[in-house]
Amino acid sequence: MGWHDIASAPFGCVIELAMIDGERQPLGVPCIRHTEGWLDAATMQPVIVSATHWRHWQPDVLPTCCC
Repeated sequence: MGWHDIASAPFGCVIELAMIDGERQPLGVPCIRHTEGWLDAATMQPVIVSATHWRHWQPDVLPTCCC
């Protein structure tokens, strides 16, 4: 999945943030956009970041099916 301009980041979804200025510098933690800024999706604590891009969060371990 590719990176999108930060202005199009959805509210209430778990996404990954990055600063892209020649090089891609992902934040590396799942974040949620809310009206006051960004929250760390795991801790729900505010994250202060000047992100330029976002993409859907891709967990390190994908869910598996037991059936």
